[in-house]
Amino acid sequence: MLSNTRGFWSHVVHKSKSLNNKVECVSCRHYVNRPSKDDCRRAVADIPDDPPDKICKKPCVTKTKKPGILHRIKLKVLEGGSNFGTPFRMLKCKEPEREKPPKALPPPKKPAAPVPVYRHGMQVSILGADTRIGQYVALLLKQCPCIKKLRLYEAMDTKGCTRNVCQVVHDLQHINTNCLVEPFSCACCELERCLQNSDIVLILESGYVNMDMKFEQRFYCQAPLVKCYADAIANECPRAFIIVCASPIDCMVPLVAETLKETGWYNPRKLLGSVAVPEMRASTLAACALALEPRYTRVPCVGGTEGASLVPLFSRAVEFFEFAENNAMLMTDAVRCAPTAVKRVEGNCSRAADLSEAHALANLVTSVAHGLLCHDVPIVSGFVESDPSQVISPARYISNHLEITVAGVGNNLGLPKMTDSETALLDLAVSELYSKQKMVEECEFSAQQVVLSGTGIVKQFDLPSKLSSLELEYLANALDIMRASVRVAKEWHAEYRKMDELTGRKIARTNFLLPKHYDHVDDCITCNSC
Repeated sequence: MLSNTRGFWSHVVHKSKSLNNKVECVSCRHYVNRPSKDDCRRAVADIPDDPPDKICKKPCVTKTKKPGILHRIKLKVLEGGSNFGTPFRMLKCKEPEREKPPKALPPPKKPAAPVPVYRHGMQVSILGADTRIGQYVALLLKQCPCIKKLRLYEAMDTKGCTRNVCQVVHDLQHINTNCLVEPFSCACCELERCLQNSDIVLILESGYVNMDMKFEQRFYCQAPLVKCYADAIANECPRAFIIVCASPIDCMVPLVAETLKETGWYNPRKLLGSVAVPEMRASTLAACALALEPRYTRVPCVGGTEGASLVPLFSRAVEFFEFAENNAMLMTDAVRCAPTAVKRVEGNCSRAADLSEAHALANLVTSVAHGLLCHDVPIVSGFVESDPSQVISPARYISNHLEITVAGVGNNLGLPKMTDSETALLDLAVSELYSKQKMVEECEFSAQQVVLSGTGIVKQFDLPSKLSSLELEYLANALDIMRASVRVAKEWHAEYRKMDELTGRKIARTNFLLPKHYDHVDDCITCNSC
């Protein structure tokens, strides 16, 4: 039976071998691991060869992708030229390098705008801090974050102030602000020490000046003290911003300017007369009349700073609105007579508006400090010297709107649009300003009897009332000779300055940069300790 089925089993074994060979051939077929559009794996034999590139005949350069850390790891693993590295490579033709033509000149570079040196705060010196208004201003400025040092100078012992400057400073030091307050007395050349390295100097009037005094009396009473301040400023801090608040401001600003011109340190951008007090009063009055918020109402004041020379422009208080002419005149008279009215209401007090004036002056000093520190470009009203190329009147000094920048008075905005009545008032104000400034230019000093002490001139006596006819004749001749001598000195000084400017040789005033040593300071300290 086995012999009969041998042929059958041999045929079966032969067929199984052929099947095994076919399976082995199929299992050896290779596939590419490259995805297609239909996500199907195809054999290498089914993929046609890439057509030759007609544009790029040179061998291509393999460039790898830069971003991604996983991409760099895969390239290192699959490096060897297999098809598995194709999805992670970018094949591009190498572009031929072209030589750049040489440039004749380098490209122009725009110069960088000068950046001012950053400053943490300003140093303010208050001359005349022994008065009540000086103490109130010091209290308000102590709270200003842009002021780092505050120096209070006691001009003289006044009857109206009962507290010493040292006591005031000791009291102000308890306020929790970063501003440092220092006191300086009127003895032992403390004025020079107070003004050293000052950025802003505030000149206040002395305590014994009464607003009921005549204009000439107030000027001759304040002129020697203000001139002494101007001389000290020219020697110690000639680049400081000076704010003049000593009455009458219409005459004190030209006096300070002429004093600084004699020393060669006059800068019209660093001298400003305060008009903050009358502007504050006019703005408050206009806000009350219109039932508006006072801080959003501003009435500019032009012309002078007091009396008939002051012209508040109530037509500029609110846009598209004008007061009636009679109402505007009544309000103008109220602003001009405000110091006298306040004095009478408070019971015949020489200085009754100290709080309001201190508030206005503190706001002015704060605005100037922010402008000098480049924090802002504030617009303030001030009594300054007008531009000689734009003079419209004989008065060289007039008050108008100004912009305060890091260099001082940056831009003089000039006079705004005015009504006919305001223009007529301004014409009268300019004439009065010219007469006041003429009086300052012709101011002369004569020999008189004075009382001297360790602090300087304490009391000044007028000429005797009883003089004989011969003495009066001699005195008249002496005054004529003195006027002629002063005129000759002024002409010589003007000619010298003119020749100096023509030749271009200006004398450099650098004495304030040298270290100073006062020999008599030690003696004063020894005396005080004893």
